[in-house]
Amino acid sequence: MIPEPVARPTSWAEVDVAVIGAGPVGLMMANLLGHSGVETALLEGSECLRGIPRAIAYDAETLRSFAMVGLFDEIAPELVQGPLVRHINARGRTLMEMHPLACGPHGHSTLGTFYQPQFEKVLFHGLSRFANVRVLFEHTVVGLQQYSDHAGLLVSTPDGLRNIRAKFIVGCDGGTSQVRDMLGSKLIGSTFAQHWLVVDAIVQDHDVKRISFHCDPRRPRVEIPAVGDRVRWEFMRLPDESHEELLEDARIRSLIADNFGYRSIRIERKAVYTFHARVADRWRNNRGFLAGDAVHLMPPFAGQGMNSGMKDAVNLAWKIATVVKGLAPAAILDSYEAERAPVVRRLVNVSRRLGFLIMPTSRGIAMARDGVFACLNMSRRFRAFIGRGGVLPPPAIGRSALTTEDRDPLIGQMMPQPCVRSTQEAVPLDTLQTCHQWLALGIGVDPISMLSPRDLAILEALGTRFVCLNGHDERIVATAVQCDDPSFAMWVKRHGVRALLVRPDRFIAARLDPRAQDLTVLNMFAACSPKAAPRIAA
Repeated sequence: MIPEPVARPTSWAEVDVAVIGAGPVGLMMANLLGHSGVETALLEGSECLRGIPRAIAYDAETLRSFAMVGLFDEIAPELVQGPLVRHINARGRTLMEMHPLACGPHGHSTLGTFYQPQFEKVLFHGLSRFANVRVLFEHTVVGLQQYSDHAGLLVSTPDGLRNIRAKFIVGCDGGTSQVRDMLGSKLIGSTFAQHWLVVDAIVQDHDVKRISFHCDPRRPRVEIPAVGDRVRWEFMRLPDESHEELLEDARIRSLIADNFGYRSIRIERKAVYTFHARVADRWRNNRGFLAGDAVHLMPPFAGQGMNSGMKDAVNLAWKIATVVKGLAPAAILDSYEAERAPVVRRLVNVSRRLGFLIMPTSRGIAMARDGVFACLNMSRRFRAFIGRGGVLPPPAIGRSALTTEDRDPLIGQMMPQPCVRSTQEAVPLDTLQTCHQWLALGIGVDPISMLSPRDLAILEALGTRFVCLNGHDERIVATAVQCDDPSFAMWVKRHGVRALLVRPDRFIAARLDPRAQDLTVLNMFAACSPKAAPRIAA
């Protein structure tokens, strides 16, 4: 269901939120805000979508975000789901092999590839559903001034300069972000000395089925299946090569033919990149926020660049919407950096380590690496760990005021998504939890019975969905559904789950208290809920 706008805009000179940059992260942010009903302007300096296939890998969280905004069915046919991922040495022996799941614990394929222009097109057309969102192409932000109750943007347009006033702004304008500079943030980290040639090509009837990292000291290289007849190849530049030489079509065709055997190709895109491992020193300045490449840059070896930006959008959008609607104080926005920055830093470090595994050009270092992995692969536990994608940490957020303070490892983890049924039809759990909606979930128990009067009033004001899984008591007030997923049952048993509070971004905020005591995680919402009792002491 798409909500009505909070206030249908009569002029786009004043909006609730201005999103700067119409790449995949900015487009996702605008779709999320569109669902919330807040007035949103998406500003893009180009005259149209850029349509450049930069990102190529997705993860389950990104697919879940598309489902949240009601666009998963549009992108599903254009996905390469669950390809085998192999790291191979110069002799063709496997160093690591990962087997992504076609449907993992969060309800989607755990890893695969996509075509970025198609993603962007789906997200862009999705915005036509919302009367409260407008996309303004050829609108470049050239000035920013912050005030106590709004941010003022000076925008260059084809008709001259104009002013736009917004309660909040979100800079999604990429690695060379001008908004980042205007907010006074700086990227901290390092840049790889190595340069890589990236080639996207059309190859009729190719048989590339897996993602292959060739960890060959003679020339590290990567082969990735893309949608349809597309293939991506990446080659590390060697010290005696120039950028200009690498970008020559004849040189590209020779590299692909010599290393992968394909001679009949049509080059769709070619570029030489330097990879960065940098995170901004601050993600927020007053009413201004940064997301995606504007706030973090990471090497591509873990496939988490764009995916991390999507997670930024999902984390931030519901919080901004809640504040705009007056359901929470602006202080909850401090949780954005607290929750996202530590996770991004871990992923940057994972990407760096994978790069060091792939890129050695010293035969001695490569031989030592191969020897270490030959020993590691003798362990069944190591092979199983790599096989299930253990190199990447599971979806999580850092602790903040919007998670409980105890050390329970379940808190801050992403809620699994089993299939549930109320009649004969099985549907994903997220079907019961709409975009921007909280979920109080009980396992065999009515979650309403485990909430204090204050918390129940707060959650009702927030539009929370109350669901009971596998409950048999006729007195249950919450929506009753059944779940017979054995993997979910094992997860419930392993973590001793009885009842949980799940945030709109699908992360677990708290366990519900059997004694129905006030939850500290809802303290910040109490002052904005007219029916809630006074805040308890922390």
